[in-house]
Amino acid sequence: MKTKKIKISDISKEFLDELSKGINALQECINNLIENKVDQSKLDEVITCEHKCDRIKERFIETLFKDKKALPFLVEDRYKIMNAIDGISDKTEGIARHMKVFPFEVFQEIREELRNLTSYSKEVVEILIDCIGLMETDFKAAYQKTLNIESLKRKARHSKYDILEIIYKKKEEALRVILTSNLTNQIFDLIGMTEEISDYLRGLILKYPNQ
Repeated sequence: MKTKKIKISDISKEFLDELSKGINALQECINNLIENKVDQSKLDEVITCEHKCDRIKERFIETLFKDKKALPFLVEDRYKIMNAIDGISDKTEGIARHMKVFPFEVFQEIREELRNLTSYSKEVVEILIDCIGLMETDFKAAYQKTLNIESLKRKARHSKYDILEIIYKKKEEALRVILTSNLTNQIFDLIGMTEEISDYLRGLILKYPNQ
């Protein structure tokens, strides 16, 4: 019986689907933290998604270098993209692990802005997932997605500094401030990583203008 050939695009979609599960679970976890309803099992779900992404990434790379057919992009381009989006998966795990040991309630004054920041992080990753899919068929639409990510990062930057401006004034609760700022910065870093990948994809659009 003939074995069905595994398409590199199918493995990529499997990875992106798992990443989407992870970022959705992470948003739920952060919103739970804001409401003082930490769910350890949901945090474990984020970590499990990251581990699954690692295994899928291994299959992707193995298939990629066996196939050697990666049009419209070079094998090296696809390799870089996969490693970069795997970094986002790693970051979601890091945030989840930070939350598992976070010993405080979230400051009341920053809850709404932290929700906004979390929402931006989920949205930019979802847009990136769409963008990667569009890179196969529609450069114009993919390019617009990269601009959307850039715009959301600017909004996220405002949220980040609004949060930090409030908590840095709470000098009497130094440890709580440090750990909260660390969480805030990690969420913003995830957004920054997403924009960096978006910038790389935009570079590929310039590199392969005829796609």
